[in-house]
Amino acid sequence: MDKDILDKCDVVLDADAPDFAQQFADAIGLKPGDACQIVTPQFERIDGRVPLLPDLNLSQLATLSDGTLKEIGCSKWDEPNAAGETLWLFPAEWYEHIPNGLPVVDINGQTEPFERGKTDDDMRYGMLAYGFIKRAA
Repeated sequence: MDKDILDKCDVVLDADAPDFAQQFADAIGLKPGDACQIVTPQFERIDGRVPLLPDLNLSQLATLSDGTLKEIGCSKWDEPNAAGETLWLFPAEWYEHIPNGLPVVDINGQTEPFERGKTDDDMRYGMLAYGFIKRAA
């Protein structure tokens, strides 16, 4: 029996709880013998590109064309906002090369200085959850 649990998202569970599996089953109305399929995010790149570090200071990325940014492995997070600004994400392969202190903008629009080992290195589709803002020319 297929179930869409999106209408059950009003329950917050602690994944570290010893009875998490039962709490989860109860929260989504799963009965003994029912099947449950969980689909996790895609982590690896799907575009076939092998990102290379650009031969320039990362703070200069916003001056490159969209085509060049795609070729070196960056990816748009969203379409330009009303001010003509677009968030471009860094390839995960760049994590070890991002300069400490470089201001990065995350997918929630928050800006903070990058700090290797502290700033999250989690990736989705081969991209870090932060990058830089490119303003329309």
